[in-house]
Parts: sequence; structure tokens; C-alpha cells
Amino acid sequence: MIGKGACMSTAERKAIDRALARHADVLEKTRRARAEMTPEEDAAITADALNDPDNPPIDDDAEFMSWDEARARLLGRTQVALELDVVERFRRAGDDWQERIDALLREAAPAE
Repeated sequence: MIGKGACMSTAERKAIDRALARHADVLEKTRRARAEMTPEEDAAITADALNDPDNPPIDDDAEFMSWDEARARLLGRTQVALELDVVERFRRAGDDWQERIDALLREAAPAE
């Protein structure tokens, strides 16, 4: 990766320019293909997608979550803002500080 203030060679600049031009070309071809698509073609593509359980179409009302949210759900964890001095006191008391905070929060949480 090229850092701030780093010099690029002419070959590197040309390679980047070519990649950007290819990207712009692909975007333009995609835009044109969508604009030229007939309702029948769109219906056929949608029907195929509906029959593919691994690749369903995304509707306009789809809601997406951030990678952090998805990761937290997969791991069964979340982030909580705590005062730094409180966290430091728990850390100094042992490596199981997160488990101890979790146990205290669980005990203090209202019953379901």
C-alpha cells in the first residue's frame, strides 16, 4: 500500500489508471445493460433468483447490519460503554474480568 507522501513510479500510476478505466467501463456496461433490460428479461432473472436459495433477490425494504453487528450476533457478544477506571479495576483483579462483569450485569438485570 502506498503511504501518504510516497512516490509512485510511472508504471504504478499507469497500472492504477488502467484499473480505474476498466472499473469505469464495467460500471458503464452494467448501467447500460440494466437500462436496456426488458420486463421479460427482468422477470426471468427474478424467477431464477427466487428458485436459488443461496442467492435470493434483495427487495427495496431489505435491512442490512454492519459487520460488527453480525459478528456480535454470531459470537453472542455486544459492546458496552464502561468508564475506564471501572474496567481497569476489574482487569487488575484478574484475567476473568469480562466474565465477572457479565455475572454482575446478569445479576443486576431485571427479570424477564
